[in-house]
Amino acid sequence: MFIDINEIEREGVAFDGELDLSSVTGAGADGLRVMRARLVGRATPGDLGVMLSARLEANVELACSRCTEPFEARLTPAFRLTLVPEAAEFAAGEARIGEEDTSLFYTREGKADLVQIASEQIYLNLPLKPVCREGCKGLCPRCGANRNTTDCDCADEAIDARLAPLLQFRKRR
Repeated sequence: MFIDINEIEREGVAFDGELDLSSVTGAGADGLRVMRARLVGRATPGDLGVMLSARLEANVELACSRCTEPFEARLTPAFRLTLVPEAAEFAAGEARIGEEDTSLFYTREGKADLVQIASEQIYLNLPLKPVCREGCKGLCPRCGANRNTTDCDCADEAIDARLAPLLQFRKRR
C-alpha cells in the first residue's frame, strides 16, 4: 500500500487497512513474527511535506527472554511523520541526521510505502527484553530446564566461602 505525496489534496487522505508484514522477522533469539497488522491514519499537506498521523495495531509473536518460549504480544504505537521527497544529498551515500530529521520520512519518487513505515514502527516499539508473563521463572542455569513447566533437581547455587560472612547482613533484615 502506497501513498503518493504528490497527489494529496488539501483535505487530506484517510486510510485504514490490513497490511501483510509476514516478511518482517527477527534474527536469532528475537524470534519475531508479525501475525496481523492494521494501519489507521490520515495524511494531510503540511509546511515541509505531507503530515502522516497514524496508529499501528499489530499482533506479533516474540520469544521470551527468560524461558525462550514463543508468546503473542500486541503493539499499538501511535506516531507522526513528515513525508518528504527524497533529498539529492541522501541518494548516494551516508549522511549525518540531526534530531530535527528524526520525524522525516524520505520517499522515493513521492511514494510512501506504508508497509515499510509500519515495519519500522514495529522494530522501534519492540520491548528490549520481552517476557511472556510477569512471573516467568526462566531457564535453570545448570540443566537448562524450563522452570515454568518443570521442577528440576538441581541444587541451589553454592556460596563462595570467601563471601559467606556477608550472609549475616542479609539475615538481619
